Amino acid sequence: MAKAAFSPISMELILCLTSYAAGTVDIISFAKLGGVFASAMTGNLAFLGYYLSQNFFASAAGAAIALAGFVVGSFAGTMLSRNRDRAASLRLLLGMETLLLAGTDAVWVSTYHPNGSFGRDAIIALLAISMGLQSIIGKRLHLSNIPTVVFTSTLTNIVIGFTELMANRNLKLPTDTKRQCGAFMLYFTGALTAGLCLHFNVGILIFLPVLAAAAAFVSSLTLPV
Repeated sequence: MAKAAFSPISMELILCLTSYAAGTVDIISFAKLGGVFASAMTGNLAFLGYYLSQNFFASAAGAAIALAGFVVGSFAGTMLSRNRDRAASLRLLLGMETLLLAGTDAVWVSTYHPNGSFGRDAIIALLAISMGLQSIIGKRLHLSNIPTVVFTSTLTNIVIGFTELMANRNLKLPTDTKRQCGAFMLYFTGALTAGLCLHFNVGILIFLPVLAAAAAFVSSLTLPV
């Protein structure tokens, strides 16, 4: 008997939810954890260079921890998903990400975490590891080459898609470009939501990433074995 096909709706929902989670994580880590990114490693590497050049060693340490945590998460995600099919890999990785983000929330509410503190470093590490895992989730989704944790290449692909659309005078937007636009906007929406929570001092801020990851995990349960 042939295996059931993957549902594009379920896969795209996971793509959107994880993109949203990355947007919230980057705002939380930048605004509340010493000006670092836990998901966007290109910007984080630039911050590391800047902080070192200005002798901002506490923030530089946070950026270095984020880079190391992301590497650990990517390594773990690669090892965990080896020799597993796509559905099993997604369930395992999304489950692990949800647990890590829940652990982040526990550390957040139980510790004091000013810049340079152990609590802050632990939160950065957990967030970065979870985003490293999510980078592998994006690879395993294998939808339109969207990584779900950094969106510079996605923006380039969107521009290419619209340029080809205009050059060919074709009114139908390719599915890949639609997905790229959706992921790009969900990352922005996550960042905007987190920013609004900060502005209005809404306590749900730190729970936004885990809620999105948990919803993505539930969506993965609908994928055929």
